[in-house]
Amino acid sequence: MFSGEPAASISGCPNRWSAAGGYDFAARPRLSGFHQPVLWSETVDTAVLRLAGSPVPPREGSATLRAFLSGEVRITSEELHLLLREVGPGLHLVADPTIQPDDPLAISIPIGPDGLDRLAAADRLLRHLAGYRVPRDQRMTAQQRRRLKAMLRAIDARRHRASQREIAQVLFGVDRIAEEQWQSSPFRDTVRDLLRDGTAMIAGGYLKLLRFRRRS
Repeated sequence: MFSGEPAASISGCPNRWSAAGGYDFAARPRLSGFHQPVLWSETVDTAVLRLAGSPVPPREGSATLRAFLSGEVRITSEELHLLLREVGPGLHLVADPTIQPDDPLAISIPIGPDGLDRLAAADRLLRHLAGYRVPRDQRMTAQQRRRLKAMLRAIDARRHRASQREIAQVLFGVDRIAEEQWQSSPFRDTVRDLLRDGTAMIAGGYLKLLRFRRRS
C-alpha cells in the first residue's frame, strides 16, 4: 500500500477497493499479507527506482512506459507507481504521470549514500528487460531469512504464553533440549536473542530489511 492520496485508476486496477458494506479500503480486503501489493516510499526502500524521460533519442529496443503498464499500477496526485511482480520479490518503479506510454525512459539515480542500492535494483530491472537471469535480491541473505523466520516463530509462541524452554524445543528439537542443562544451555541464550531481536523488528526494525547492510 502507498500512503499518498489516490487520484485515479488505470488498467482496471483501482486505487481503493470496496468490500461488503460499501466502505473504501486502501488495500484489497480479500488478499492476505503475502499477496497484498505494498509500495514503500523511496526514502524507506532503497530499491525503488525513479523513471524519467530519456534525454537521448530513442533507439530500437528502448524501453517505454507501455512495457510496464501490464503490471500493478497506482496513480497518486503526483506520481505513477508500478509494481513488477515478475522481478521477485517485486520491483517498485515511480514515474512522473506526464510521461506518455510510448516515451523512451531513463532511470534517475541520485548520487548519494543509497546510490549503490538503486544501482543493484537497476541491474535487476535491466536484466529482466533483456531476458537474462535476474539474481535474487541481496538485501537479505538466506541465513538472515532463516533467522527472521525463527524470530517470528519465537515471538508468536511467546505471545501464546510458551516458556523459553518450550520455544527452544520447537525450534531446535525436544531431544536436543532434553540433553542440555537448561540454565546454562546456549539454546537459552539463543531464544533470548531471538525474542529480543524479534521484538525490535516488530517495533520498526523491519524497515532495515529494505536497505542493504553496509559497513560504515
